Amino acid sequence: MILPNLQSVFCISKFCLNYSYVAIFILPFIALLYFAIKRNFIRFFDKGEQTAYERGKSSQRMIFFLLRSLIFALVLFSIASPFLLETKTVKGNPRIMILVDNSTSLNLFEGGIEKELAGKLKGKIPATVRHIATGDESAIANGILNNLERDENVLVISDGNNNEGKLLGDVMFLASSLNATVSTIKMEPIKSDVSVAIEGANEAIRDTEETFFIKVKNVGKNVPYIVEVRFDDEIVISKSDDKSNTFTLRKKLSEGYHKISAELLNVGSNDYFAQNNQYYKVVKVVARPKVLFVSEKSSLLANELKGIYDLTVASSIPNDLSGYLAVILNDIDAKKFLPHVTSLSKYVSDGNGLFVIGGQNSYDRGSYKGTLIETLLPVKTGTGEESEKSDVNIVIVIDISQGTANYVSIEKAQAVSIIESLDKKNNVGVVAFNTVPYKVADIKPLSVHKKEVVDKTSKLIFDGQSFFNLGIDAANKMLTGASGGKNIILITDGKTTFQKLMDDTKESAKEAAARGMRIYVAGVGERRNDVFLDEVAHLGEGTYFPVDASNKLKILFGEPESKEEKEFFNRLVLLDTTHFITYNQSIDAVISGYNYVVPKPASRLLITTNKNIPIMVAWRFGLGRVVSLATDDGSKWSSEIFNKENSKILTKAINWVIGDLSRKKEFDVTIRDASLGKPLIVNVVSAALPKHEKLNFVKADVNLYASKFYADKIGFYNFLGADAAVNYKDEFKNLGVNPEFLKLVEQTQGKVFEKEDINGILDFVKEKSKRIKIDKTELKWPFLIAALIVLLGEITLRRLWENKDFRK
Repeated sequence: MILPNLQSVFCISKFCLNYSYVAIFILPFIALLYFAIKRNFIRFFDKGEQTAYERGKSSQRMIFFLLRSLIFALVLFSIASPFLLETKTVKGNPRIMILVDNSTSLNLFEGGIEKELAGKLKGKIPATVRHIATGDESAIANGILNNLERDENVLVISDGNNNEGKLLGDVMFLASSLNATVSTIKMEPIKSDVSVAIEGANEAIRDTEETFFIKVKNVGKNVPYIVEVRFDDEIVISKSDDKSNTFTLRKKLSEGYHKISAELLNVGSNDYFAQNNQYYKVVKVVARPKVLFVSEKSSLLANELKGIYDLTVASSIPNDLSGYLAVILNDIDAKKFLPHVTSLSKYVSDGNGLFVIGGQNSYDRGSYKGTLIETLLPVKTGTGEESEKSDVNIVIVIDISQGTANYVSIEKAQAVSIIESLDKKNNVGVVAFNTVPYKVADIKPLSVHKKEVVDKTSKLIFDGQSFFNLGIDAANKMLTGASGGKNIILITDGKTTFQKLMDDTKESAKEAAARGMRIYVAGVGERRNDVFLDEVAHLGEGTYFPVDASNKLKILFGEPESKEEKEFFNRLVLLDTTHFITYNQSIDAVISGYNYVVPKPASRLLITTNKNIPIMVAWRFGLGRVVSLATDDGSKWSSEIFNKENSKILTKAINWVIGDLSRKKEFDVTIRDASLGKPLIVNVVSAALPKHEKLNFVKADVNLYASKFYADKIGFYNFLGADAAVNYKDEFKNLGVNPEFLKLVEQTQGKVFEKEDINGILDFVKEKSKRIKIDKTELKWPFLIAALIVLLGEITLRRLWENKDFRK
């Protein structure tokens, strides 16, 4: 290797240069050679003699110039280390590993499938049978991982319900990265079962209404049943059915522990497992949290909040805030606010909450700008300015992997819709990615190349795997040299189960944010990974839009609404619907006034107007939380926010700033429900070590103690006055074939086979066993030899001409 560690490979078709930058020197060498050959180094007596000499030598000089240029070019090409890439398909070694799940849940399906398959495959390809799970634990992912090898073809006979060990998705993606395939057999239950489970909140506030879902699942043939639900021993639901169904229970809860039980009665004789016919749940209901409401004027909002919280109303901020979980400041001006900024900052930093409501005496109208108040809030006071030339830079990053190929038209339409919604003054570039990133369009004003960007985006071809981190990194690189605002819009379904890829993507998002960029994520597809994409957007200091993002992004980056529109019309928009405050919420309100604020980089903008005026912004401050509401308490500007349909967002915002409801208690016990075989975790807040005859406590933190308890039967348990529930083993909860497992098989290049499709299995294994071999043929010596031949020819030609001149 001529220049180690300086490779810069460039390819045209199959011809490549290892050190492509060396070839750049060919033109400068030729130019220098041309001037050197044109120059005379002989002295002449007169001009006529020089002219006669040059006329006789001009053709020779041109020939020597061409020959020597060719020599230099060949030598430099040789130094650039040229090579040819040739791909060959080789047969490989077709074989199959059959992994059998023998856990209890598989009793619902036909047994012995692996023996039948192995017998039919015998003599055609090598087939090995191994067992990966037994008893009441389905550690399917661990079993696959333990038998996984590079280029292996694995056939898993299982229902895909993984309830122990590693995540199934992580192992499936690892198999894909090892060029191994994981396939399965399509199975139908031959036995029937009906089970029941309860879903709902584990903790609630007194006098609030909570919703619980009792889910009955029927597998195989329909099994008749009567579902009986008890709430604190009172029968609240008793209905009969013979198919899967979900029953809803709504209850206004009093303080204390409440027990919910669901039991299936008069179950048909064809019910295989009786273990899963009972389910228990405990709800811990705490006292209404103490909240301080500070307002210099009477407020209808305070009257409404008294029905939800233990509300104390004051006209000024007191010195002692220790008794409250949150403080609400209603339209307080800077003169009244500033003397308490230090105490409020410490109060919030210690884990408490602050909610600051605007109005005619606060924010821009209350002289907050430039004061210490702004250090505590998630916003700065003021507004941005509009100019004819935009300094907003946007790179749209599009996932073109095979995983999104099922909704190519949707993703392309989403991308085009986003492009169409952007302000033409913005500078926009486009990157596409699968296993590698591709630059689709450079960053230019959208008005210059909008048609080209839309056209190229519409013609993208979807193939390969999703490496989201590479797409973000490519956008990061494109934006590095840009000046002004830097934004990345990532369009993807986020489907991956490989933890390392998720971690790498999160690191890329954090790195982009550290360089002043914001990442907005537009989720596509019905099976998108909302949790992962929300985290990427959060780490990238942007927002995640799980549905059509064009309208939301238009608010952020679109052209301003017509100046002729009436100024008072400001329709509210939920911009970020993944935050606790706005999740599963809707808003239909118009406000007539607002305060001018600008969200800080680390904050989350939750609600804006249709003109992109920030209204609700949230962030974390130390261990606590702060929310800014840039409009009033409904007295003049925003009465529609506080009506029955919209007010849930306000209470969720207050609940969010409150946080942990039990943190102010001197003694508290928290226990989460568990299943047989897994421990009940008992957490106790106490100044002294708690004692219980069945529990051994260890100190987990300051005034926090923890213990584990393994139950030997299902039902309700009580420890130190706190109730908890233990249910049947997880093995009996999710019965039947897991649809997510089948999706993972297809997403990682595997296949779902019919049991009788032996030829299909053989063809698949043989095809997947084929390997593409890449041969690299070095071409340095042919170029050097060619240069040597040309050099010898040039020397010979020069000698012949010299001898000819000598004879003259």
